[in-house]
Amino acid sequence: MADAAKKKDSFSLGEFRKLSVSDKFKKVFGNLRTNLIAIFAVIILIDVVALFNLHNIYAVYYEQNTDQGEIRITIQALAKYYLWALSAQDEEDRNEQFAGVDEKIQELNDGLTTLSRVYKGDLSTAYQHVKDIDTADDKLREMFQSGAGSAEIYEYYVGTINEAIKVVVKDFKEIGISAKAQAQSAYVLALVSVLVMTAISLIVLIYAILYMNKAKKALTNSILGPIEAISAAADDMAKGKLEVKVHTESEDELGKLADDITYSTDVIEDVVKDIIETLKRMSGGDFTTGSRNEKIYIGDYGAIRDAFKDISGNLSSTLLEVRNSSQQVSQGAMNMSQGATDLAEGSTDQAAAVEELTASVNSVTEQTRQLADVAEKSKAMATEVRENAETSARKMHLVTDAMTRITEASAEIEQVTNSIEAIAKQTSLLALNASIEAARAGETGKGFAVVADQIGKLADQSSEAAKNTHQLIADTMDEINNGNSVVAETTEALDAMQHSVEEITDMIIQTGDLAEEQAQSMDEIDKGIEMISNVVQSNSATAEQSSAVSQELSEQSESLNSLIGQFTISE
Repeated sequence: MADAAKKKDSFSLGEFRKLSVSDKFKKVFGNLRTNLIAIFAVIILIDVVALFNLHNIYAVYYEQNTDQGEIRITIQALAKYYLWALSAQDEEDRNEQFAGVDEKIQELNDGLTTLSRVYKGDLSTAYQHVKDIDTADDKLREMFQSGAGSAEIYEYYVGTINEAIKVVVKDFKEIGISAKAQAQSAYVLALVSVLVMTAISLIVLIYAILYMNKAKKALTNSILGPIEAISAAADDMAKGKLEVKVHTESEDELGKLADDITYSTDVIEDVVKDIIETLKRMSGGDFTTGSRNEKIYIGDYGAIRDAFKDISGNLSSTLLEVRNSSQQVSQGAMNMSQGATDLAEGSTDQAAAVEELTASVNSVTEQTRQLADVAEKSKAMATEVRENAETSARKMHLVTDAMTRITEASAEIEQVTNSIEAIAKQTSLLALNASIEAARAGETGKGFAVVADQIGKLADQSSEAAKNTHQLIADTMDEINNGNSVVAETTEALDAMQHSVEEITDMIIQTGDLAEEQAQSMDEIDKGIEMISNVVQSNSATAEQSSAVSQELSEQSESLNSLIGQFTISE
């Protein structure tokens, strides 16, 4: 407890603040682990004591009670066997009961032996009294063997054996009373030990709780205090404050972090002050050098130092180039003034040439428009001719179709003529036969002969007419064939003429389109020339303005040179 009090007091001393954060946690949680181990040990001890007492209650006092109960049951059984032996009618039954007596006496001895293992008192008297029962039993058996009377045997049993059994019963009552007293004493001892151990565990637990509260307070003060100071410093830095000081008494990692933050803010303050001084010097026109205190730019701040060096060098070079360029601009302004004068004169000549070109283009434009009008009319006429040629070709195709149909009709007529000629031949043959038959008939057939003669003449006329018709059809077919040839040639010529007319029409249409496009192009050229004329006039005005501007530029370059002279730069 003295060591614990010493550890407890150590939280209020300066030694705890000197420890590192890890050592603080090791110290706190190490002591806490020790306290927990002590609590656990007390709990284990309580459990051991409780288990020991429970073991005694079961293994000693419960076993004592169990063994005594079994012995009492054995004594009762022993008394029953004696009574059954006394009431037995034959020797065999009696011997069986005496065998039970022997068994129960042996069980009494075995029970005493078992009880002696858990009973702490003296059992020698009980052993002697059981032996007395065994001795009296031998006497009783001798009386049965000697033929003693029942009254004598019963009197011996009641006066000796039964009394001996009562003595043994009395012995076990005393053993039971003693065992009960031992069990009660053991119970009181177990209860007292549990209460004592519980009180000890409560004391250890209260000490652990007090220790944790003290440790929590110590850790909070030694860790949260520096963290709050560092957080406040970080807030000040976030608000743009440079003079930031972190005050803490902690000597652990947080204290070192606070010191590092203080040192960092000092470095930042020096760097910012030097940046302000350098920028003021540069704003005054001094670009000869960057920072004049380059040693304070440590670590990554070296980039700022290099940037100032680059800025001063680049601005010096730039201003030097500007000064040289200004001089060149001044010289160029003079040259531009002379060039502007020459440009103005050339623009005047260009204006006159543009006017002549405009007049020529206007004349060509008018001719192109007339050509376009003529091409439009030619296109209309060519379109009409193409339509007429197409109509003629269609009509000629109709003639060809008609000639074809005439040829087909002539062929049909020739077939009809052939039929008529065949009929005429048959009719002539019939007329000849009729004449022959009429001549045979004599006077009676004269009238019929006249008819046959007329039919024969009609058949001859029909045959002649058919021959003439054949000749006429043949002549007609020849003329039709000639006509078909002429019509085919005419159709072919018309088709060729139609294709030619279509090609000529397409060419005339293309010529008209080209003439129209040329007229539009000439209009655009006219507009372009007009724009060129405007540009030339504008160039002339611009040349005059350039001359004035170049004069002003020359004056401005001289003014720029005087301004650059105000800066201090490295050559």
